[in-house]
Amino acid sequence: MKHIDPVCGMVAKEETAKAKYEYKGKTYYFCSEECFDEFKKDPEKYLNSTEKKEMPHKKE
Repeated sequence: MKHIDPVCGMVAKEETAKAKYEYKGKTYYFCSEECFDEFKKDPEKYLNSTEKKEMPHKKE
């Protein structure tokens, strides 16, 4: 199943997500550890925002 990373807006698949995090009863999936770390600092910032922050993603 596909999900949208709440930090950068990229697609994060459940089976390949770099991280997942449960917040207020919902599970969020992340394309990178960097996005996951940003989300943990202030989840409400990303859940209440219509604009996504551009995150520098490492090329694998």
